[in-house]
Amino acid sequence: MKMILKKQKLIGVLVLTVLMFSIALSYYEFKYAKDKCIENNGTVTEENVSFLAINWSITCKK
Repeated sequence: MKMILKKQKLIGVLVLTVLMFSIALSYYEFKYAKDKCIENNGTVTEENVSFLAINWSITCKK
């Protein structure tokens, strides 16, 4: 019985780790795209960032 609980805890920790990594990566990709727009003399006209920055989009106009 203890082995099953250890496996469940391990799986839970792994899932949370992957989820946190995915959120952080998506957020930094969003920041990168926004910075590249500004770097190329563009203006960010629209930002749509969903909860936890998993789904995002920006509109860049020159």
